Amino acid sequence: MLSCMLLFLIGCGQSPAKGPSDGRLPVFAGIPPLAYLVEQIGGERVKVDVLVQPGQDPHTFQPTPQQAVALGRAAVFFKIDMPFETVILEKVREGSRQLVVVDATTGIEKLPLDSPCNESSGHDHGRTLHADELDPHVWLSPPLLKKMATNIAAELCRADPDHKQEYERNLATLVERLDALHRRIGKMLAPHRGRAFYVFHPGFAYFADAYGLKEVPIQVGGQMPSLKQLRELIAQAKKEGVRTVFVQPEFDPQSVRAFAEATGGQVVPLNGLAKDVVADIEDIAEKIEQAMRRK
Repeated sequence: MLSCMLLFLIGCGQSPAKGPSDGRLPVFAGIPPLAYLVEQIGGERVKVDVLVQPGQDPHTFQPTPQQAVALGRAAVFFKIDMPFETVILEKVREGSRQLVVVDATTGIEKLPLDSPCNESSGHDHGRTLHADELDPHVWLSPPLLKKMATNIAAELCRADPDHKQEYERNLATLVERLDALHRRIGKMLAPHRGRAFYVFHPGFAYFADAYGLKEVPIQVGGQMPSLKQLRELIAQAKKEGVRTVFVQPEFDPQSVRAFAEATGGQVVPLNGLAKDVVADIEDIAEKIEQAMRRK
């Protein structure tokens, strides 16, 4: 039913197909951090809309009818290769001939889903890994953000060549900020390399990879662990002296309250999907560093 509604609304949105009256390039992004990159590079030359809103879970997201219409009229859609985007784009491509779809993660080697929690890292806990599934949460690594920003800038230059130099200048400024961020965080977390931090939902593997840390998720594949697995996880956390478990705002903090109490720790919010991804990454680094010092 939703698919039929999307197709109908997107088709209706094609007549007439035009961008904002102020001449800006109409662009869509799948998630808020990606929209931030587009805005930083595009500046006043682009009008950026985003599908997933703050507090929404991208794993279960469905667009509103208004978003479907607007997406059908956009010139470019920057995706992050999340599953919800695949479903939407199947219908958009049927109803919109003008929409250019760009994978902002092109050129990024993705990690197998849940890969930080495997036998080699000492955090297996009896779980089954899915080698054919790739982790889509690439936006929390400054080096990978640079690659995404470069892909975005290349498409904006192609779609709007009259302002190519402006886009390239904005890209250079953003890259400098990301490099500085990466250096600050690297220095901050250097004393904790090799250590683990515990999260409810796996979403920080690329952040962990960038700074030599290990992400240990409680929830895997959208499911809670069995009682046996949970006991093993609690025992491992106690052995490591873990005193903090992180949870994203789109999930109920009560879901990890029992785990935190069993380990004698506390539940701390960790966003991971804020629009200002630069500030968000810095906040993540500071909270993880504080948690490491509490051990």
